[in-house]
Amino acid sequence: MTRVVLELDPVRVGEGLADDDIPVLLYGAHTSIKGAGLIGNDLRDRFSRLGVPPSRQAMDLVAVAMAVTAADTFVLRDDAADGWRREIEIDVPVIEADRWTALAPLLSKALGFLSGDSWSFRFRSGGFEPPTRLDVRNRAVIDPSKIDAVALFSGGLDSGLGVMDLIDGGIRPLLVSHAPRGDKTYQAAVAGFLPSKPQRFEFNSYPSCEGATEITTRTRSFLFLTFAALVAQAVRTFRGSASIELFMCENGLIALNPPLTARRIGALSTRTAHPHYLALLQELFDAISLGVRITNPHRHETKGEMLARRANQANIAEFATATVSCGNWKRKNMQCGRCWPCSIRRSSFHRAGLTDGTEYDTDKLVDALGEDDYRDDIVSIHTALRRRYDRGLRRWVMQTGPLPRDLTERTALFAVVERGMDELENFFASHGLRI
Repeated sequence: MTRVVLELDPVRVGEGLADDDIPVLLYGAHTSIKGAGLIGNDLRDRFSRLGVPPSRQAMDLVAVAMAVTAADTFVLRDDAADGWRREIEIDVPVIEADRWTALAPLLSKALGFLSGDSWSFRFRSGGFEPPTRLDVRNRAVIDPSKIDAVALFSGGLDSGLGVMDLIDGGIRPLLVSHAPRGDKTYQAAVAGFLPSKPQRFEFNSYPSCEGATEITTRTRSFLFLTFAALVAQAVRTFRGSASIELFMCENGLIALNPPLTARRIGALSTRTAHPHYLALLQELFDAISLGVRITNPHRHETKGEMLARRANQANIAEFATATVSCGNWKRKNMQCGRCWPCSIRRSSFHRAGLTDGTEYDTDKLVDALGEDDYRDDIVSIHTALRRRYDRGLRRWVMQTGPLPRDLTERTALFAVVERGMDELENFFASHGLRI
């Protein structure tokens, strides 16, 4: 068990900790304690630019999410007994410690499903209160009176297409982006193709420490969603409405993300938009009275279907090309072209009949089969394409985790995976890789 202990006071960082504990300064820029981590310094300014203060519950939620992000970044999987599943205890100050102590089991369940780790929590009083003074000079950055909903905006193809749908439907979304170094440029480029100029709100938690950090960071969507929920709650309060929608636009195949091979069930399958995870997160939001509803309007669509609906729209190919789908793009400053997200992306262009102008590290899929470092991606996807015929698609999809009990909803989820895999099979066949 690795304990991660967060403090608001730089003087108290590292106080009374065991040798194996990891001290972290929350909302701070520097600390003199060797080995201590930092997170959230930039967010102090973000909170004051919302037009209305967030609630205490929302502030606590984001503090918990930053504690989770710090742990996910600073606790290495290589140090776990099996090289993957970590046992992490978080000790974090919050405003309402008793409330969060009661919610610890729900948090552990949601995060365990999301990251594959074992999570436990200790909450103590003394959390960071909402700002009492807003930076009115920056009021124009966020004008809550002109916002109908909040949408995650990653700069990916699904989030961009989803925002287009919202705008076409007469909804004025506030776009919330997690914008670490390197992501802001392409997010801005994608935003430039939108039919109007929605308000945008960027943030970065900037987790940093001396030494090695973990690169898998499977809980990153928890911080993304919870910070967007804080923003949405502030907008809802300003508008005086009972609830507000938080849109997370993700195609159904990626949302369910069936494991390509048996060994990818835990280690290599993300669950960022899985309906079970989103249901647990919604339960958490409801328990702290945020008045925020998480909605994925594209859970029954494939990426290809989302793109094909706009195939005749001016500049749609250029827009789609500007987006980023690959999680490995920073390694060579280009998308790899062979991983699971890249393959689904490329199959969507193929399905929509659009020219894909993206520069990929691997353009022809067959070329990856001759590279030891690359062939695993292609072989795994090819195996999954065969697997749905050999073992049955429904059984395969059920390996992703619990599905909604509603029969109509469950049937629609099975169907979108079937159609998404058809798109992949057709795309692979166009590259000479037939099932």
